[in-house]
Amino acid sequence: MLVVNIEIWPWGREERKYKIGEITAGNIAGGRISSYEVRVQQEGYEPEGVPAIDKEVLLRDHDRRAGALALIRDALLIAVPPPKESSGGSDAGTESPIPEV
Repeated sequence: MLVVNIEIWPWGREERKYKIGEITAGNIAGGRISSYEVRVQQEGYEPEGVPAIDKEVLLRDHDRRAGALALIRDALLIAVPPPKESSGGSDAGTESPIPEV
């Protein structure tokens, strides 16, 4: 089973960390191409409109050669709905400071 804990470290300080979510993925059909039972959990944060999420999904036909990060990406694509468009929102944070390769 793959377990990913999502934590906030205020001001980069580990001693102040707290958990805000978790992803678990259990392999239910072996082989190079596998299926996984996945659970995605996220604490909601009402002041920013962040929804609470607690979903269990079945991820089929995942190629294990793609690695753990691809498994996490695919699970999130299935379990997490896209954000709702806001009429007066800011575009801050939409540009990455890291160049694409």
